Amino acid sequence: MKRKNQRRLSISAILAISVLLDVSVSAQDLMGWSQCLGREGPIIDVVIEGCTAIIQAGQDTPVKLALAFNNRGVAYRLKGEYDLALQDYDHAIGFDPNSASHYNNRGIIYRIKHEYARAIADYDEAIWLRADYPAAFYNRALAYADEGDYDHALADFNVVMQFDTRNSLALYARGMTLLKKGDVEAGKANIAAAKTINPNIGEQFDQSDSAAR
Repeated sequence: MKRKNQRRLSISAILAISVLLDVSVSAQDLMGWSQCLGREGPIIDVVIEGCTAIIQAGQDTPVKLALAFNNRGVAYRLKGEYDLALQDYDHAIGFDPNSASHYNNRGIIYRIKHEYARAIADYDEAIWLRADYPAAFYNRALAYADEGDYDHALADFNVVMQFDTRNSLALYARGMTLLKKGDVEAGKANIAAAKTINPNIGEQFDQSDSAAR
């Protein structure tokens, strides 16, 4: 039950929840958006149902349809349906190619699938579209670290820490990367500092996919 509740909370935390609704939309459309945005309860299958209804209706603007595909992609990712998530992010980018979050989210899927070059390319695009996007820097750092490119990974983690010096997740990940690079003393210092901020950060890092939105 605890894990189920955590999954409910996790989707609530990462869904894109801003959308402008016309006052003229039907009650059915309002229900679909309420579900798609997680307002009817952050339950994965409910989010998928609501977003699917919006997508199938096809009545909204391209930007709103992109949001529906994006949110359904988030839900599919949390279910482990990575191919379906990837398809939805492709559609989201097709409808709204100027959204940094859509590229960032697709990059997460590519990293999960161990397609690191594609992941990094998507994070590059997200950062180009939105320079003040620490999640994209963090995710790109993880992809660089997966490739063994520790110097680029550390540079990106440093950027994330400039946005928030108390980001325990980035601090812990930087420490792990320093350990992999062979800088044991600095790595242990970063990990200890992260645990000072959040004593449970090691467990949270290990249990999550470690990606930020």
